[in-house]
Amino acid sequence: MKKNIVWMIKLVVMAAIFAFVGIKLARAWHNVGLQHLRLDWRFEPLIPLAFLGIMTASALTWLWLARRMGDRSSTVPLLGAYTFSQAGKYAPGKVFLVLMRVDRTHRAGMSRETCVLSTLLENAMYTLSGALVGAVALLVVARDHPLYLGLCALLILLLLGVFHPRVFFPLLNMALKSIKRGPIAPGRRFRLAHMVGAVIMFLPCWIFGGLALWASVRAMQPIALYDWPRLCGVFALSVSLGMFSLLPGGLGVREAVQALFLAPLVGSPAIVVAAVALPRVFQIMVELTLAGLGGAINARLTSKHAPATAASDPGGIPL
Repeated sequence: MKKNIVWMIKLVVMAAIFAFVGIKLARAWHNVGLQHLRLDWRFEPLIPLAFLGIMTASALTWLWLARRMGDRSSTVPLLGAYTFSQAGKYAPGKVFLVLMRVDRTHRAGMSRETCVLSTLLENAMYTLSGALVGAVALLVVARDHPLYLGLCALLILLLLGVFHPRVFFPLLNMALKSIKRGPIAPGRRFRLAHMVGAVIMFLPCWIFGGLALWASVRAMQPIALYDWPRLCGVFALSVSLGMFSLLPGGLGVREAVQALFLAPLVGSPAIVVAAVALPRVFQIMVELTLAGLGGAINARLTSKHAPATAASDPGGIPL
Protein backbone atom coordinates (compact mmCIF):
# COMPACT_ATOMS: atom_id res chain seq x y z
CA MET A 1 0.00 0.00 0.00
CA LYS A 2 2.75 2.42 1.00
CA LYS A 3 4.70 1.59 -2.18
CA ASN A 4 1.66 2.34 -4.36
CA ILE A 5 1.19 5.69 -2.64
CA VAL A 6 4.82 6.62 -3.35
CA TRP A 7 4.43 5.69 -7.01
CA MET A 8 1.22 7.73 -7.25
CA ILE A 9 2.94 10.74 -5.72
CA LYS A 10 5.78 10.46 -8.22
CA LEU A 11 3.34 10.20 -11.12
CA VAL A 12 1.50 13.31 -9.91
CA VAL A 13 4.78 15.20 -9.57
CA MET A 14 5.87 14.10 -13.04
CA ALA A 15 2.53 15.26 -14.49
CA ALA A 16 2.94 18.59 -12.70
CA ILE A 17 6.42 18.97 -14.19
CA PHE A 18 5.11 18.33 -17.69
CA ALA A 19 2.39 20.92 -17.09
CA PHE A 20 4.96 23.41 -15.77
CA VAL A 21 7.20 22.90 -18.79
CA GLY A 22 4.23 23.18 -21.13
CA ILE A 23 3.11 26.47 -19.59
CA LYS A 24 6.62 27.94 -19.70
CA LEU A 25 7.11 26.90 -23.32
CA ALA A 26 3.68 28.23 -24.26
CA ARG A 27 4.54 31.61 -22.75
CA ALA A 28 7.90 31.65 -24.49
CA TRP A 29 6.25 30.72 -27.74
CA HIS A 30 3.72 33.53 -27.27
CA ASN A 31 6.55 36.01 -26.82
CA VAL A 32 8.22 34.63 -29.91
CA GLY A 33 4.98 35.01 -31.80
CA LEU A 34 4.94 38.70 -30.95
CA GLN A 35 8.18 39.01 -32.93
CA HIS A 36 6.38 37.83 -36.10
CA LEU A 37 8.78 34.98 -36.70
CA ARG A 38 8.04 32.66 -39.57
CA LEU A 39 8.79 28.98 -39.36
CA ASP A 40 9.93 27.02 -42.36
CA TRP A 41 8.30 23.72 -41.51
CA ARG A 42 10.35 21.87 -44.12
CA PHE A 43 13.12 21.60 -41.52
CA GLU A 44 10.98 20.78 -38.48
CA PRO A 45 10.58 17.03 -39.25
CA LEU A 46 14.34 16.72 -38.80
CA ILE A 47 13.94 17.46 -35.08
CA PRO A 48 11.76 14.46 -34.08
CA LEU A 49 13.79 12.25 -36.42
CA ALA A 50 16.95 13.39 -34.65
CA PHE A 51 15.53 12.52 -31.22
CA LEU A 52 14.40 9.17 -32.59
CA GLY A 53 18.01 8.63 -33.63
CA ILE A 54 19.23 9.61 -30.15
CA MET A 55 16.86 7.14 -28.52
CA THR A 56 17.92 4.36 -30.90
CA ALA A 57 21.64 4.94 -30.34
CA SER A 58 21.21 5.11 -26.55
CA ALA A 59 19.05 1.98 -26.43
CA LEU A 60 21.49 -0.04 -28.52
CA THR A 61 24.45 1.11 -26.43
CA TRP A 62 22.66 0.16 -23.19
CA LEU A 63 21.79 -3.22 -24.69
CA TRP A 64 25.42 -3.72 -25.72
CA LEU A 65 26.55 -2.93 -22.17
CA ALA A 66 24.05 -5.44 -20.77
CA ARG A 67 25.24 -8.07 -23.22
CA ARG A 68 28.83 -7.46 -22.15
CA MET A 69 27.68 -8.17 -18.60
CA GLY A 70 26.35 -11.56 -19.64
CA ASP A 71 22.64 -10.91 -20.23
CA ARG A 72 21.04 -13.00 -22.97
CA SER A 73 17.38 -11.97 -22.69
CA SER A 74 15.21 -11.38 -25.76
CA THR A 75 16.20 -8.20 -27.59
CA VAL A 76 12.82 -6.71 -28.57
CA PRO A 77 11.22 -6.82 -25.07
CA LEU A 78 14.38 -5.26 -23.62
CA LEU A 79 14.32 -2.41 -26.14
CA GLY A 80 10.65 -1.91 -25.31
CA ALA A 81 11.54 -1.78 -21.62
CA TYR A 82 14.25 0.79 -22.35
CA THR A 83 12.02 3.20 -24.28
CA PHE A 84 9.24 2.78 -21.71
CA SER A 85 11.54 3.55 -18.78
CA GLN A 86 13.02 6.67 -20.41
CA ALA A 87 9.84 8.55 -19.49
CA GLY A 88 10.85 8.04 -15.86
CA LYS A 89 13.69 10.56 -16.15
CA TYR A 90 11.13 13.34 -15.82
CA ALA A 91 10.28 12.20 -12.30
CA PRO A 92 12.16 13.79 -9.36
CA GLY A 93 15.26 12.07 -8.05
CA LYS A 94 16.15 10.32 -11.32
CA VAL A 95 15.43 6.99 -9.60
CA PHE A 96 12.03 6.42 -11.18
CA LEU A 97 13.73 5.58 -14.50
CA VAL A 98 15.75 2.80 -12.88
CA LEU A 99 12.70 1.40 -11.06
CA MET A 100 10.64 1.32 -14.26
CA ARG A 101 13.47 -0.32 -16.21
CA VAL A 102 14.15 -2.93 -13.53
CA ASP A 103 10.48 -3.90 -13.46
CA ARG A 104 10.11 -4.21 -17.24
CA THR A 105 13.46 -5.87 -17.97
CA HIS A 106 12.91 -8.39 -15.18
CA ARG A 107 9.77 -9.53 -16.99
CA ALA A 108 11.91 -10.22 -20.06
CA GLY A 109 14.42 -12.29 -18.06
CA MET A 110 17.14 -9.79 -17.17
CA SER A 111 18.30 -9.93 -13.57
CA ARG A 112 17.72 -6.85 -11.46
CA GLU A 113 21.42 -6.54 -10.68
CA THR A 114 22.41 -6.53 -14.34
CA CYS A 115 19.72 -3.95 -15.13
CA VAL A 116 20.83 -1.59 -12.36
CA LEU A 117 24.53 -1.91 -13.19
CA SER A 118 24.08 -1.55 -16.96
CA THR A 119 21.83 1.49 -16.44
CA LEU A 120 24.36 3.14 -14.14
CA LEU A 121 27.14 2.40 -16.63
CA GLU A 122 25.04 3.78 -19.47
CA ASN A 123 24.27 7.05 -17.69
CA ALA A 124 27.84 7.50 -16.46
CA MET A 125 29.38 6.86 -19.88
CA TYR A 126 26.70 8.95 -21.59
CA THR A 127 27.50 11.90 -19.33
CA LEU A 128 31.26 11.53 -19.69
CA SER A 129 30.99 11.08 -23.45
CA GLY A 130 28.90 14.24 -23.76
CA ALA A 131 31.28 16.17 -21.51
CA LEU A 132 34.24 15.06 -23.63
CA VAL A 133 32.57 16.13 -26.89
CA GLY A 134 31.45 19.38 -25.27
CA ALA A 135 34.95 20.05 -23.98
CA VAL A 136 36.35 19.59 -27.49
CA ALA A 137 33.78 22.10 -28.76
CA LEU A 138 34.84 24.55 -26.05
CA LEU A 139 38.44 24.01 -27.07
CA VAL A 140 37.58 25.17 -30.60
CA VAL A 141 35.61 28.18 -29.35
CA ALA A 142 38.40 29.23 -26.95
CA ARG A 143 41.25 28.83 -29.43
CA ASP A 144 41.93 32.59 -29.40
CA HIS A 145 42.03 32.82 -25.58
CA PRO A 146 45.15 31.14 -24.10
CA LEU A 147 43.76 30.88 -20.56
CA TYR A 148 40.47 29.30 -21.64
CA LEU A 149 42.35 27.14 -24.11
CA GLY A 150 44.51 25.74 -21.33
CA LEU A 151 41.50 25.12 -19.08
CA CYS A 152 39.67 23.28 -21.85
CA ALA A 153 42.72 21.15 -22.60
CA LEU A 154 43.03 20.34 -18.89
CA LEU A 155 39.35 19.40 -18.76
CA ILE A 156 39.77 17.04 -21.72
CA LEU A 157 42.77 15.35 -20.08
CA LEU A 158 40.79 15.01 -16.85
CA LEU A 159 37.84 13.42 -18.65
CA LEU A 160 40.13 11.03 -20.49
CA GLY A 161 41.64 10.06 -17.15
CA VAL A 162 38.21 9.38 -15.65
CA PHE A 163 37.41 7.11 -18.59
CA HIS A 164 40.24 4.73 -17.67
CA PRO A 165 38.82 1.58 -16.02
CA ARG A 166 41.20 1.92 -13.04
CA VAL A 167 39.60 5.29 -12.27
CA PHE A 168 36.08 4.87 -13.62
CA PHE A 169 35.06 1.69 -11.80
CA PRO A 170 36.32 2.71 -8.32
CA LEU A 171 34.26 5.90 -8.71
CA LEU A 172 31.27 3.88 -9.86
CA ASN A 173 31.65 1.51 -6.92
CA MET A 174 31.59 4.50 -4.59
CA ALA A 175 28.27 5.52 -6.18
CA LEU A 176 26.95 1.98 -5.76
CA LYS A 177 27.97 1.97 -2.12
CA SER A 178 26.03 5.19 -1.56
CA ILE A 179 22.83 3.45 -2.73
CA LYS A 180 23.65 0.32 -0.71
CA ARG A 181 24.63 -1.82 -3.69
CA GLY A 182 27.58 -4.16 -3.86
CA PRO A 183 30.62 -3.19 -5.95
CA ILE A 184 31.23 -4.45 -9.48
CA ALA A 185 33.54 -7.44 -9.23
CA PRO A 186 36.95 -7.06 -10.93
CA GLY A 187 36.08 -9.88 -13.32
CA ARG A 188 33.03 -8.01 -14.61
CA ARG A 189 34.67 -4.66 -15.21
CA PHE A 190 35.16 -3.42 -18.74
CA ARG A 191 38.49 -3.19 -20.45
CA LEU A 192 39.71 0.11 -21.84
CA ALA A 193 38.81 -1.01 -25.38
CA HIS A 194 35.20 -1.53 -24.33
CA MET A 195 35.10 1.86 -22.63
CA VAL A 196 36.27 3.46 -25.86
CA GLY A 197 33.70 1.40 -27.75
CA ALA A 198 30.89 2.74 -25.56
CA VAL A 199 32.07 6.32 -26.17
CA ILE A 200 32.05 5.73 -29.93
CA MET A 201 28.57 4.20 -29.75
CA PHE A 202 27.27 7.33 -27.99
CA LEU A 203 28.68 9.69 -30.65
CA PRO A 204 25.53 9.46 -32.84
CA CYS A 205 23.57 10.92 -29.91
CA TRP A 206 25.53 14.16 -30.12
CA ILE A 207 25.44 14.19 -33.92
CA PHE A 208 21.66 13.82 -33.90
CA GLY A 209 21.33 16.35 -31.08
CA GLY A 210 23.33 18.89 -33.06
CA LEU A 211 21.09 18.20 -36.04
CA ALA A 212 18.00 18.96 -33.93
CA LEU A 213 19.45 22.32 -32.84
CA TRP A 214 20.57 23.15 -36.37
CA ALA A 215 17.15 22.33 -37.85
CA SER A 216 15.42 24.37 -35.14
CA VAL A 217 17.47 27.45 -36.01
CA ARG A 218 17.32 26.83 -39.76
CA ALA A 219 13.53 26.79 -39.63
CA MET A 220 13.61 30.46 -38.56
CA GLN A 221 16.67 31.93 -40.22
CA PRO A 222 19.48 30.85 -42.57
CA ILE A 223 22.36 29.05 -40.90
CA ALA A 224 25.33 27.41 -42.57
CA LEU A 225 25.58 23.64 -42.60
CA TYR A 226 29.15 23.85 -41.30
CA ASP A 227 27.70 25.16 -38.00
CA TRP A 228 26.22 21.71 -37.41
CA PRO A 229 29.41 20.23 -35.82
CA ARG A 230 29.62 23.19 -33.44
CA LEU A 231 26.01 22.63 -32.40
CA CYS A 232 26.79 18.95 -31.80
CA GLY A 233 29.27 20.07 -29.14
CA VAL A 234 26.78 22.56 -27.70
CA PHE A 235 24.11 19.87 -27.41
CA ALA A 236 26.54 17.39 -25.83
CA LEU A 237 27.73 19.94 -23.28
CA SER A 238 24.18 21.00 -22.41
CA VAL A 239 23.09 17.40 -21.82
CA SER A 240 26.09 16.62 -19.62
CA LEU A 241 25.62 19.75 -17.51
CA GLY A 242 21.88 19.04 -17.43
CA MET A 243 22.61 15.89 -15.44
CA PHE A 244 23.32 18.19 -12.49
CA SER A 245 20.01 20.02 -12.79
CA LEU A 246 17.71 19.93 -9.77
CA LEU A 247 14.82 19.52 -12.18
CA PRO A 248 14.18 16.22 -13.99
CA GLY A 249 15.34 15.78 -17.56
CA GLY A 250 17.94 18.53 -17.21
CA LEU A 251 15.17 21.12 -17.49
CA GLY A 252 16.45 24.66 -17.38
CA VAL A 253 20.16 23.87 -17.41
CA ARG A 254 20.12 22.39 -20.90
CA GLU A 255 18.15 25.27 -22.33
CA ALA A 256 20.35 27.85 -20.60
CA VAL A 257 23.58 26.32 -21.97
CA GLN A 258 22.14 26.06 -25.47
CA ALA A 259 20.87 29.65 -25.35
CA LEU A 260 24.27 30.86 -24.16
CA PHE A 261 26.02 29.44 -27.21
CA LEU A 262 23.23 30.19 -29.68
CA ALA A 263 22.94 33.87 -28.74
CA PRO A 264 26.12 35.04 -30.55
CA LEU A 265 25.43 32.70 -33.46
CA VAL A 266 21.79 33.66 -33.99
CA GLY A 267 21.56 37.20 -32.66
CA SER A 268 17.80 37.53 -32.21
CA PRO A 269 16.63 36.75 -28.63
CA ALA A 270 13.26 35.63 -29.98
CA ILE A 271 14.89 33.07 -32.27
CA VAL A 272 17.13 31.86 -29.43
CA VAL A 273 14.07 31.21 -27.24
CA ALA A 274 12.27 29.36 -30.01
CA ALA A 275 15.39 27.45 -31.05
CA VAL A 276 15.86 25.92 -27.60
CA ALA A 277 12.13 25.44 -26.93
CA LEU A 278 11.21 23.54 -30.09
CA PRO A 279 13.71 20.68 -29.57
CA ARG A 280 12.48 20.18 -26.01
CA VAL A 281 8.85 20.00 -27.16
CA PHE A 282 9.68 17.49 -29.89
CA GLN A 283 11.89 15.48 -27.52
CA ILE A 284 9.08 15.07 -25.00
CA MET A 285 6.65 14.12 -27.77
CA VAL A 286 9.04 11.50 -29.17
CA GLU A 287 9.93 10.05 -25.77
CA LEU A 288 6.31 9.80 -24.62
CA THR A 289 5.29 8.18 -27.92
CA LEU A 290 8.13 5.67 -27.73
CA ALA A 291 7.38 5.05 -24.04
CA GLY A 292 3.82 4.09 -24.92
CA LEU A 293 4.89 1.86 -27.81
CA GLY A 294 7.74 0.32 -25.85
CA GLY A 295 5.56 -0.37 -22.85
CA ALA A 296 2.92 -2.04 -25.01
CA ILE A 297 5.50 -4.16 -26.85
CA ASN A 298 7.22 -5.18 -23.63
CA ALA A 299 3.94 -6.10 -21.95
CA ARG A 300 2.70 -8.06 -24.96
CA LEU A 301 5.89 -10.06 -25.47
CA THR A 302 6.45 -10.85 -21.80
CA SER A 303 2.89 -11.46 -20.58
CA LYS A 304 2.82 -15.12 -21.62
CA HIS A 305 6.46 -16.00 -21.11
CA ALA A 306 7.47 -13.93 -18.08
CA PRO A 307 9.90 -15.94 -15.95
CA ALA A 308 9.13 -16.52 -12.33
CA THR A 309 12.60 -15.29 -11.50
CA ALA A 310 15.16 -13.81 -13.81
CA ALA A 311 18.35 -15.65 -14.48
CA SER A 312 21.02 -14.90 -11.97
CA ASP A 313 24.00 -12.85 -13.02
CA PRO A 314 26.98 -14.89 -14.11
CA GLY A 315 30.01 -14.12 -12.06
CA GLY A 316 33.50 -13.47 -13.18
CA ILE A 317 32.81 -13.01 -16.88
CA PRO A 318 35.99 -11.72 -18.48
CA LEU A 319 35.20 -8.46 -20.19
